[in-house]
Amino acid sequence: MAHSKNHNSLKNGFPYFIASFLFVIYYLLLYLVPPPPNDTSQLHAWISEWKTYLQIADEILIFATLALLPSIYTLTNPRKQNQSPVALFASGLFFLIVIPMYVLVDLLFGRLVYPVNVYPLSEDSIVFILSLISGTNHMISLVTALAILLYSIAFRKKTGGGLGLGFGILVFGLQIFASFPWLLPPGFLLFCQLSFPIWLLSIGFYFLKNENEEPNTPNR
Repeated sequence: MAHSKNHNSLKNGFPYFIASFLFVIYYLLLYLVPPPPNDTSQLHAWISEWKTYLQIADEILIFATLALLPSIYTLTNPRKQNQSPVALFASGLFFLIVIPMYVLVDLLFGRLVYPVNVYPLSEDSIVFILSLISGTNHMISLVTALAILLYSIAFRKKTGGGLGLGFGILVFGLQIFASFPWLLPPGFLLFCQLSFPIWLLSIGFYFLKNENEEPNTPNR
């Protein structure tokens, strides 16, 4: 019986570890790539110089996004009764907004670094794609911040919920900061961005530590 519980908790926590690991690699790769030059005539040279990093980040992002699907589903399984409406709403934010926007960012990065038939990529197109990536990442951080805050509030009465609430509020603030990358130095921006995979990792460890009470247990 104990072996079965341990196996189930490990299975539930595994997607969080994978997603966390992949998002850490993704953000580290982006940190290594300098910001695009202000001179549009240098954009093609910038893409060529950092193409390998962007390609790897692009591939990593799609697998990290896929790993989010079972993670969020496990966190609030809608088929189980008496789910917290707040937690379900937070999961809806991930499924309906955050995950599709990550897919959009992945497609936009792919357009920058992979050829599409013989269609040329003009400087104006690059500026548009980079602007869209920036705006989408802004929205991702804001919605992620809100979802994490809602999860933390919904699970505050569970085992370790008080600590989780405090950590969730911290991550909420860091994600708000991360939504304004043009205002932050690169090192602090990376720190803020990594708060999301660290939060995912903490959820994974929660599953391993608490075999008898999962985060989707209803509040009372």
